[in-house]
Amino acid sequence: MNWFKYRLPQTPDIICGTSDSLIHGLGQGFVVAPFSNASENIHTIPFDFIPDSKEIIAINSSLPLSTPRVDYYSEIKAIKEELNGKRGKTVAARVINLDISIDINATFDSLCQAYPEAFVFAFSTSETGTWIGASPELLLRKEEDFISTMALAGTRPRTEKDEMWDKKNSEEQALVAEFIIGSLRRHCGSVTAGKTFTKKAGLIEHICTPISASMPSSDIADESDDSFNNTLRRLLIELSPTPAVCGSDRLLSLNIIRKYENFPREMYGGFCGPNGIEDDIAFFVNLRSAKISKDAVAIYVGGGITPLSSSENEWMETELKSKTIINQLKTSL
Repeated sequence: MNWFKYRLPQTPDIICGTSDSLIHGLGQGFVVAPFSNASENIHTIPFDFIPDSKEIIAINSSLPLSTPRVDYYSEIKAIKEELNGKRGKTVAARVINLDISIDINATFDSLCQAYPEAFVFAFSTSETGTWIGASPELLLRKEEDFISTMALAGTRPRTEKDEMWDKKNSEEQALVAEFIIGSLRRHCGSVTAGKTFTKKAGLIEHICTPISASMPSSDIADESDDSFNNTLRRLLIELSPTPAVCGSDRLLSLNIIRKYENFPREMYGGFCGPNGIEDDIAFFVNLRSAKISKDAVAIYVGGGITPLSSSENEWMETELKSKTIINQLKTSL
């Protein structure tokens, strides 16, 4: 049984669905895609049935072990050497493995209450295993004849003061914005970047630039035709993984990640969201998330590494990010 559960940002409605089938590719339903090779591994869970609460359970699958601190520091050092002082970034990820059994429904509700501005999601398929998260990052959303997205990067502990961002975080966010704007210009009409602001996300905050673009005129009329679906798929593959979760030079960053990380990211850093459910077409980056097994949870977190990065600061940043999930986990009785 494949199932999904989600709540869009700043809405009260929780949408659930199950299906005995799984569509390979971009279809109508709840779409899930991994961090890498998304073009070949997008899957869609059709909205065939409304599940009973007892059907929202985790698949018993293998999980990666926790990343030792020394290994994470080594990866950061290696990334900085690969960048060789040049302007750029690569994201280093780590895993925190907890030997606990969680109540998925209770944890989902807790995430909804704690993070009203996040996309809260959970899904499970035979291909992906079971995941849950509260993502602050919109990848792509269609609204009438426009699509919207955001450049989200830079991280620091949440503060209620209106403070300036440091050079490291400002440069990191600028790289993400440049990539997204360039990608949209290759496939869309006019592209507009909104005013950059500080976006609160639980215990931390990020630099955020909202970005919108007009859909190509040939794809506006009918969302059910092949031209629209092909454009949507091209945009998703072009944007994912973004520099916010991969790096400013995608190929270089993917090679570095494969070389130095000792676990597969799987769905972490990919994307998920509804495609044609309740008329919504919205995809969010799989961030602040965890893969769940029946008796353990693996929380995935990462940080953007630039030549200005400090290993200690990056470790503490991932510790704060992990609290987004860890603080809301509800164990099974």
